[in-house]
Amino acid sequence: MVKYVRNNFLLPELTILDLESFNGSLWEKAENDRLRPHYQKGTLITELYMEDKEHFLQLPAKEFECVRDEQVKADKYGYIRVENKLYSTSPRFAKQIVLARIYKEIDILTEDHELIIQHERLYGKEQKSMKWHPYLTLMSKRQTALKYTDFYEKLPIEWQEYLSNCTVQEKREALQLLSVLLKEHDFKVPMRALQIASEHGHTSVESIKQVFYQLINGRGIRNPLQPKGNVPSMPEATRGLKHYDRFFESTGGEK
Repeated sequence: MVKYVRNNFLLPELTILDLESFNGSLWEKAENDRLRPHYQKGTLITELYMEDKEHFLQLPAKEFECVRDEQVKADKYGYIRVENKLYSTSPRFAKQIVLARIYKEIDILTEDHELIIQHERLYGKEQKSMKWHPYLTLMSKRQTALKYTDFYEKLPIEWQEYLSNCTVQEKREALQLLSVLLKEHDFKVPMRALQIASEHGHTSVESIKQVFYQLINGRGIRNPLQPKGNVPSMPEATRGLKHYDRFFESTGGEK
């Protein structure tokens, strides 16, 4: 049976990008395969199957879980390695033993079998799956150490620049917002929200949040109101202390 399935459904070699979709198409092919005469008996395979079915044994009442559990140790960044792929856990599990439950997903559990986080199982050339929100939740409480963490360098450059220009309170709020948004979305939409909200300079966390929800709810971005009267032009406001640094450099460091 294994050889039959391999030769008729899996060769030539297939590239599988979505396992659920592939399994659905494979089931349909197997169902259609029964609607042909048996190569020896000349009777439809589906009719032969119904004859065999009369002699089947009773199946177990409980469904069999096709999973494999492995105990693995997280590295100093909280990553574990399963089938030569890296999956993130949480910074609080760095260098600790966790349980990886392997099936179509990768569930990472504590030793008490409490779920830490769930990843889609990686195949092919993809090497790493990163879930940001456990790390961002921790960093929102320790934002002064953010620049010195390994995962800060993995943030998109736009978010690195935005966070570097935030006050301490803004940085905390921005990290808390990201930890919520990235639970169900990748960085693509929060990145777009930041770009739109920052078109006129450094923006607030609430503005990023508002634009984000406009994008995911399909409402689009509303055009700004155009005043009827003339509005005087104003110089662009700068943020931070860099202009003071330039001033002191120009005066040789004298105050």
